[in-house]
Amino acid sequence: MRSRILRTVGLALAAVSLPAAALAQVDGAERIDEVRKESRGHLGPFYVTPTILLKELGIDSNVFNAAGEPESDFTFTAAPAADVWVPVARRALFQLTGGSDLVWYATFDSERSIDPQVAGRAEIYLHRITLFAATDYLNTRQRLNYEVDLRARHIERDSTAGVAVHLTPKFSVEVAGRIDDTRFDADASFDGVSLQRTLNQKTVGASLAARHKVTPLTTVVVRYEQAEDSFAFSPERDSKSFRVMPGVEFKPRALIKGSAYVGYRRFTPEAADVLPEFSGLVAQLGLSYTLLGSTSFGVTYTRDLTYSYEERQPFFINNSVGASIRRALGRRFDVLVSADRHQYVYEDLLAAPAAVDVIEVIPAKPAAQRVDSTWNYSGSVGYRIGRGRIGFGFSYWQRDSRTKSFRAYDNLRFGTTVTYGF
Repeated sequence: MRSRILRTVGLALAAVSLPAAALAQVDGAERIDEVRKESRGHLGPFYVTPTILLKELGIDSNVFNAAGEPESDFTFTAAPAADVWVPVARRALFQLTGGSDLVWYATFDSERSIDPQVAGRAEIYLHRITLFAATDYLNTRQRLNYEVDLRARHIERDSTAGVAVHLTPKFSVEVAGRIDDTRFDADASFDGVSLQRTLNQKTVGASLAARHKVTPLTTVVVRYEQAEDSFAFSPERDSKSFRVMPGVEFKPRALIKGSAYVGYRRFTPEAADVLPEFSGLVAQLGLSYTLLGSTSFGVTYTRDLTYSYEERQPFFINNSVGASIRRALGRRFDVLVSADRHQYVYEDLLAAPAAVDVIEVIPAKPAAQRVDSTWNYSGSVGYRIGRGRIGFGFSYWQRDSRTKSFRAYDNLRFGTTVTYGF
C-alpha cells in the first residue's frame, strides 16, 4: 500500500518536468484578491471575517431519539466562529478557522456540551505549481451520523498535504496524501457496544486528480483515491479500498453551482473470511440552480460504504438523497422547504472471530436483510437583516427499521435560527 502511494506521488512530481506553457500564479492571485475584497476586517497582514450562528433555539420533542416514550426539552445551540487569512504578496495564502458549538439543554444537563473545532490551510503558489497542506481538529459530543443516537464525545483529526501542477492553462494534475483519525472516549457505549472498540479508526490514503477547465466556470475532473483503514481494537475490520470518481465542478458564479461525482469503489477486507467484500457504484453530488434570481433548487446524493458500530453488521451502504427549494418573497423575506432520505443497507459478517482460534459460521444472508431509513422534512420562513438571516421553522425526523423495531422513532424540533456575519 505504502509503495503504491509513493509511486503515485512520484508520478505526479515527475509531471513538473514536462514541458508546459509558463503560467503565473493566476488561481492563487484570484483567491488572494477575493479574500482581500470579501473579508469583513483588516488589521495589518490579517484579514478577518467573524460569524455567529444560532443553529437552534426551541423545543426538541425527543432528546434521546427513543422508540418508547420520548422526552422533550428546551434547547439552544450557538456557534461563534472566525476566519483569519494572511496573504503573502501573491505567493502564499494562510488560513485559520476557529469556532465552537455551545449546546445547552434546560433539563437534561447530560446533553450539554462545548464542541471546539479548528482548521488550518496553507497554500504556496510557485511558477506553475501550488503546494498545499491542511489540518482539521474537531472535539465534539454531537452524533456521529444517523445510526448512532448517543451523543458521545469523540475527536476527529484530519491532515492533508499535496501538490497541484498546471501543465497547460486549462489542464492540471493534483496529488495528495491524507491521514484521518477518529477516537471515541473509553466510556462511550451505545446499545451495549463500546464505540471505541468498533469505531476508533485510522485511515491512510492518497489521491490523484486530473482537472480540465472546459469553461472559466466549469471543470471536468477524474479522481483516483486509495485508502487503508485500520482499527486498533477491532483488527478484523482492517481493509483496503480504491475509488475511481469522474465528475464535474461548477464555480459559484455558474448557472448550476456545486459538484457531482459518480464512480466505482472496491472494498477489500484483510480478513476475507470474516468481512464481506464490496464493489459497486459510489457517488458524491451537491448541485443548485437559481431560476430568475428568486427561486433556488438544490439536490444532493451520496452513496458509499460506511462503518457501523454494530459488531455483527460491520458496515452499511449509505444511500442519501435530498432536495430543497428556496423562494424569495420580496427583498427581505424567503421561505425554504426540504426533504431528505437516508437509507442504510447493512452487510452481515461472514463469520464471527472467536477468542480461541474457533470460527463461528454465520449465514451469509439473513432471512431479512437489515435496512434502516431516516426521513427528514423541514421548512422555515426567514427575514434577511444586514448580512444575516433570522428564521423560524421546524424539522421532523422519522426512522424505521426492517429488523429492529426498537430503533424506530419520531422527532419534531421547532424554533428559531439566526445567522449573522459581521
